[in-house]
Amino acid sequence: MKFLKGATATFILIFSLNSFSQNTGATTFPAEIWYCEINEGFSMQDVRDVSMGVKKFSEENGMKGTQYLTTTFMGSMNPKAFELMTAWPSFEVMGKGFDDFFTAGAGNQVFARWAEVTSCDKRELVTIERTWSID
Repeated sequence: MKFLKGATATFILIFSLNSFSQNTGATTFPAEIWYCEINEGFSMQDVRDVSMGVKKFSEENGMKGTQYLTTTFMGSMNPKAFELMTAWPSFEVMGKGFDDFFTAGAGNQVFARWAEVTSCDKRELVTIERTWSID
């Protein structure tokens, strides 16, 4: 089940990054994937609201990036399960974002809300390579 979810999430991310990658000229991107469930009393809208907090942080810090939420639509479905993927145009942008958000504490409020809304059992840092694109 986890393999299917991961493969589906990766496929969607690669497919969706097509336009993102065309803007940067690169074919390989760093990304972060969180594998989570929504905590009792919260909804996917709460997860989206946290995502908008990350967007606001990124805008305020002049960072480029993108986020995707994925949920399973076939197979063994868990209505509380989702994956959140964040991708950046380069490792430098990702590193600056991690430093500002986590190390410098600029994301403390957003991350505290994330921990309240979700329970995540896995987090991966990955690279995504676009091997082809049909425009």
